[in-house]
Amino acid sequence: MTQSPTTHGEAAAAEPPKRDRTQYLYVAVIVAVALGILVGLVFKEDAVQA
Repeated sequence: MTQSPTTHGEAAAAEPPKRDRTQYLYVAVIVAVALGILVGLVFKEDAVQA
């Protein structure tokens, strides 16, 4: 008896594991903060004073 390729075991093995997408948000926020600090340090003379 042969198994069809749509069996549960093979389908689960073919699918990549689901990743938590919130980790990308954390990385994006950290990169944005770092870039903001870098821009603030490099372009001090362009800062607006209230």
